[in-house]
Amino acid sequence: MRLSRIEIENFKGIGTAQTIDLKPITLLFGPNSAGKSTILQSLHYLREILERRNADPDQTIAGGLIDLGGFATLVHGHDLSRTIVIKVVIDGADGHGTERLPLNSGASLTAAEFDNLPIRYLVGENTDLKDYAVVQSIGVSLSISWSDLLAGPYVSAITVMMDDEEVATLTSPAQAGQAILSKINFNHHLFRRFRDADEPPEPEEELSPYPLADEIIELSRQMSRSNEVQLHEYRVGVETFLGALPDLSRPMVSDLRDPDVKKFELESKTPRVRGLNALLDELIVGPLRLVRDYLSAMTYVGPLREIPSRKYRPRLSPDESRWAQGLAAWDLLYTDPSGKLLEEVNAWLGGEERLKTGYRLEKFQFKEVPVPSRFHQLFERGLSEDDLGELQELYATLSGRSEIALRDFEKGIIVAPSDVGVGISQMIPVIVGCLRGQQGILAIEQPELHVHPAIQVGLGDLFIQAVQTSESIVGAGKTLLVETHSEHIMLRLLRRIRETTENEVPPGAIGLSPDDLSVIYVEGKDGGVRFRPLRVDPEGEFIDRWPKGFFEERAEELF
Repeated sequence: MRLSRIEIENFKGIGTAQTIDLKPITLLFGPNSAGKSTILQSLHYLREILERRNADPDQTIAGGLIDLGGFATLVHGHDLSRTIVIKVVIDGADGHGTERLPLNSGASLTAAEFDNLPIRYLVGENTDLKDYAVVQSIGVSLSISWSDLLAGPYVSAITVMMDDEEVATLTSPAQAGQAILSKINFNHHLFRRFRDADEPPEPEEELSPYPLADEIIELSRQMSRSNEVQLHEYRVGVETFLGALPDLSRPMVSDLRDPDVKKFELESKTPRVRGLNALLDELIVGPLRLVRDYLSAMTYVGPLREIPSRKYRPRLSPDESRWAQGLAAWDLLYTDPSGKLLEEVNAWLGGEERLKTGYRLEKFQFKEVPVPSRFHQLFERGLSEDDLGELQELYATLSGRSEIALRDFEKGIIVAPSDVGVGISQMIPVIVGCLRGQQGILAIEQPELHVHPAIQVGLGDLFIQAVQTSESIVGAGKTLLVETHSEHIMLRLLRRIRETTENEVPPGAIGLSPDDLSVIYVEGKDGGVRFRPLRVDPEGEFIDRWPKGFFEERAEELF
């Protein structure tokens, strides 16, 4: 799965809604303080809401310099009467069902619950229906408003989409308990009764093409004892945590019930109602869970990466916030039992056709002798042959530690990370983030910081390798979101596109398609932020004019 689109409204410098299309590699260029970080911050904000139900965050899960400052700081113009809207679309959801989107696998829906609903065939019972039934993309849109009653923000509306069609909307005032599910798109292709084109219907057959609508409306009519329930007016109460946000850790609970069942039996509910509730949970809460889990796998590497101190001790318990300062990368290198990650990092650090830094990382193992201790005392008084057996036993009990240093090829010496140029230590978290198995979003700010231009071009090839398809718990492939000022990274990516088109990619390099690269120029305009996409053609040339020229500063200095 990959994040393919973000729509933002009334968030920080963005007033009127803007759409940003993302590709496997998305580069954000623009002047300082133009708003390049707005996209990253909107994703962090959405994650805080879905993962921690926090619509008013300051420090985020990602840590580092990501301090959102709360809703009053985030809302455009600091105007509390405005509503923040953030919408994300994730492509490639097919094949990723189970707990995240059971609709794609049928993992939680049984045929018995849907005897009267042909939609049961859309959950994996018949693989021939894959093109008709399996969800290819999901999207969610959250509206966050301010409540004077709560003296804080809350989620006022949620709209869920599948395959670029809206499914339904949850709305609620600023209260806990129950939201209203409405605007159900009964015309969505997932709800249509499937009929094989080669098998014409029998003349007497008059089945409705929308069995879900028929079933829900019939149940609602029975509940209300009225025949006046209209499809376009249909709505149902849904239990929520606060406002329109359901509790994503449990199945969705609606007020659908069977009118023929006695009140004391309602808790168990009939198979008919259980099936409908399960289906609504799949359609409404399923995409929310999927987006939550996708964002929870996001890795954020901040613009200021710390240099490991001498005698560095890695953090053994995973701490995601350490990625922001870059220290989590060193933790992985220290604790990698196979050494494979260290080997791959070294291949990029010293590779002639890669970064060519002239350094490689080397791990050293040390045994530590406590003072005072029995082991120390034996050496203090002098060893005899009788001590050898005890000495061997004591040696086995000594604790050990690792230390990673850098070997300078040119000088042939070993140095600590703090003893070399800052650029090398700044690159390590970027390299590790690209090479490690974690998929999902990898957001990097200023990867070129303190790095020589000759090495910056190699980062372009590193980014291409990072987004190559590989399977993981959240789907296939990384999505790189890179905030940068480096024309050298850009030039390498454009070159690889041109070489791919001309079938001239050098041995050992990986080609790149223009469909895998998105370049976005961020600029402040009319008191707001504007995201301008710059398309690239198969020849590696910009189709759209670069604002004020492509890195016009160099041309001004030269000519």
